[in-house]
Formats: sequence, C-alpha cells, structure tokens
Amino acid sequence: MPGLPRVLSQQRQATKLRLELLVPADLACFSGHFPQHPILPGVVQLAWAVHFAAANFDCAPAYQQMAGIKFQRIIGPGQQLALELDFDEGKDELAFRYLDTEGVYSSGRLRGADV
Repeated sequence: MPGLPRVLSQQRQATKLRLELLVPADLACFSGHFPQHPILPGVVQLAWAVHFAAANFDCAPAYQQMAGIKFQRIIGPGQQLALELDFDEGKDELAFRYLDTEGVYSSGRLRGADV
C-alpha cells in the first residue's frame, strides 16, 4: 500500500462516504514522478479509493474491472481535496470521485469479478 493521505474529516451515510484529505508532500510516489512537477499517480488514487472503501464498507479489498476511469486534473503534493465513495453492494461496484471546489480531479467505477 502506498503512503496514505491525511484524513482531515469524514462523513458517512449508509453506502456513501466523503473524506476531506490532505496529500502529504513527502509521499514516495512523488519522487521521480515527475522531478520538476510531481503528480499523484492514478494507480495511487485507485489504491486510496479501495483502501478507504474496504475500511468503511463490507466490500472486497481488491477489484477485477475498471469502468469510466477519468483523470481530468493533476493532484500534487500538499493539496487538500475530497474523496467521495459510493458502494453498491448489489452490483459489487465502487464509484469514486476526487474533487474540490474547483471541480473533479478524477473519477470512475471499480467492479468485482462477478459483474
């Protein structure tokens, strides 16, 4: 598991979770990705979504399929943003969105093997 963001707050309602996060500037994934303009890799964003979903919902700690994955804006070191998760147990599907007041950074759906 890559280093985790700092959770500033969280709100949960049944199958929905919203986390306010601070992205640490000293994450190992920033080293060399990219030296002049570090960005949070998409694979780390996916890993964080799965980590927080598994910790808060009755869902698998891994998924077999991805759908509608979009990386629209760069997430950098020291940034504060929200992660919204919506777990549909019947479909074994996890929808995620990283966003702030300016808009969405990334979004998509992760599905279990039986979909």
